[in-house]
Amino acid sequence: MVKFSSKKFFYFSIIILSFLPIITFGLFSVLSSSTFLNSSKIIKLSNIDLDIDNSMLPEIDYDTLNDVWYDSKIEMLIITPNRTDFIDAVKPLRDWKNQKGVKTIILSNFSLYEGVDDAEKIRNMIKSYYENENIQWVLLAGDAQDDLIPIRKVYNPDTKIFANNFRELGNQDYKPTDFYYADLTGTWDNDNDGKWGEAPQNNSNNLDEISWIPEVYVGRLPASDVNELEIMINKTLKYEINPNIGDWMTRMLLAGGISNYADLPDDPDGEDEARLTEFIWKNYVLNEMNFTHLTRTYKFTPETPPLPNNEGSLTSFRNKFNEGYSTVLFAGHGAFDQLADSRGGVYYNNDANSASNFLMPSLFYADACTTAPYDINDNNLGEILIKKDQSGAIGFIGGLRVTWYFSADLNFDPNFEKINRGNAKLFWKEFFQEKKFQQGRALYDSKLAYINSEYITSESSSMDLEYQRKNILTYSLLGDPEVDIYTKKPKFALNSFTNPIYEGQLISTTIKDIDGRIVPYARVHLRTLDGKYRTAYADIDGNVKFRVPTQANEVYNITITGHNLIPSYFNFTVLSDNDKPELLGVSYTPKNPSTVKKIHFDIELQDNASGIESVLLFISNNNFENYSFYRISNEFQENENNFIFSLDKLKPGDFSYSVIARDYANNTKMFNSENFKFTIAKPIVDYIFAISLILIIGVVGISVFIVYKGIQKYSDIIRKMEDNL
Repeated sequence: MVKFSSKKFFYFSIIILSFLPIITFGLFSVLSSSTFLNSSKIIKLSNIDLDIDNSMLPEIDYDTLNDVWYDSKIEMLIITPNRTDFIDAVKPLRDWKNQKGVKTIILSNFSLYEGVDDAEKIRNMIKSYYENENIQWVLLAGDAQDDLIPIRKVYNPDTKIFANNFRELGNQDYKPTDFYYADLTGTWDNDNDGKWGEAPQNNSNNLDEISWIPEVYVGRLPASDVNELEIMINKTLKYEINPNIGDWMTRMLLAGGISNYADLPDDPDGEDEARLTEFIWKNYVLNEMNFTHLTRTYKFTPETPPLPNNEGSLTSFRNKFNEGYSTVLFAGHGAFDQLADSRGGVYYNNDANSASNFLMPSLFYADACTTAPYDINDNNLGEILIKKDQSGAIGFIGGLRVTWYFSADLNFDPNFEKINRGNAKLFWKEFFQEKKFQQGRALYDSKLAYINSEYITSESSSMDLEYQRKNILTYSLLGDPEVDIYTKKPKFALNSFTNPIYEGQLISTTIKDIDGRIVPYARVHLRTLDGKYRTAYADIDGNVKFRVPTQANEVYNITITGHNLIPSYFNFTVLSDNDKPELLGVSYTPKNPSTVKKIHFDIELQDNASGIESVLLFISNNNFENYSFYRISNEFQENENNFIFSLDKLKPGDFSYSVIARDYANNTKMFNSENFKFTIAKPIVDYIFAISLILIIGVVGISVFIVYKGIQKYSDIIRKMEDNL
């Protein structure tokens, strides 16, 4: 039998017990350690004010701010034939657009661009500027003949399919559209078969060649010669710069005729367009303008408008139009030489030629067929009215070819959602309700609203249908798309820049006229003698904001234009900002920080001049021998004074913090205090672990002692047994 030494076991146990706390503490240290961020640059901080080396802070991005002032993007293209007389004729309009802040250039040599024909070259030119600038507006200054500004003919056999080969003007398969110049992302000839704008069922790849998303707003001045162009340019300039201010600006003329009589049993009520015109005045016009409602009906009895509005017979349309109305809607039938309904003609070319609404040109929307086929003949209603010298129309929206409507409106289209009625309803909704008073914006945004409507996106219909495509493609604008249409007598703008303005300041204000009316989407154009040029646009509620560069003692000249505004001119001088930001308060939560929760700092600053650019929060647990920092910045269009920091979880210890604030004039200040401290206590689990360790050591010690005594007793018994042997 092997002899077991109790003394050796005792000594071995003592050694194990001695190392156990060391091993356990080492394991605890590994499990509970955390990493504290160290900066690559060390800033020595103390609880007194320090001089700050600004090179230690990230530089303010003045280059980006200056770019928007010295290198503003082009917003509008005026495209003319490559003829000196046409180019010279549009220069006054270009100069006015630039003066009011719509940066505009004239383009004529489109032959430099790739394309199978001039239309594609023009579109590629527009596309190039759209991709590299900020193009929103395109004015085609020339008629649609091939030697001027050609129109695109798209494959659209709508009447052959849905109207029993009804013969309309021109080719029955190919229909004209200026939408080609607005949709810059569609392929328009995906399968290269020379049939432009095909629907998926006609495309060899089963793809729609039109994207149906207009990237720019397009209008046309259909001038065959420079004299016609000058008439339209001068009328536009008069309308915008020095209009004939009068009650006509506050009035709308709505006229609805009979589109068809009853056709039992499918259409027991016929088609009274007065239902549509009444819906429009009730829902969109009533609170915006005074109006006159002219009707001729079959079975529908229109409601009498509330005073001071008027009603009358459709047959009085010519006389009423000559009285002068800012906006006009006619709903019924049409041809190139007349507006009509099922009972007969209402307004003819001769009436348009003799229009006497002198200095009261209207935005005229013709919900009817073929009122503006400007690619075929010049003697059509749309062209006559837009070319009238200081009368007629400032903008004419009409169809180049046949347009579509459904009969049986009570049963089939009670909410005026479909084709002609849907197009007209959405136009005036965009115009009045969405406050898109620029005629090109209202037209193209209403097309997009129709395309995205539930009626089209549901299974009820589809843009694959040739008649749906036709209506979107054929309604076009004759006139400048950027022009704001009057709904009230225009007033001067209120000067919103009377308070001191400092270099680098974010200016935030609301544009109103002198009567206190808000101006939606107003333009605020600023320029200086050293070449700064910028236009800031208000939102639908008239709110506009922009930050001026950090250059003191500079004079800014302001031009404010917009809806129902007379162009208004002001100026201000930028003051120097030498004041540093001030700290109003700093707090953190939770009040008793721990290792298991993030700490949130709330820092409130004040800078009444250029505004806070950024704030930095420094955290250290060794008197800033090393530290971590957090930074929050205001973007150029922001002016926040409250900043919330969320810190990473920290390990236990005593911490100090410091705040640095900088404004947009690069004035910097550090904030330190003896009170800028907090403590993160060790978690209770640490103490539980220590107590547990002591208990474990105690239990092990007692166990060793018991075992030792047992071995000792066992050794005595063995020794006695050996002595007895």
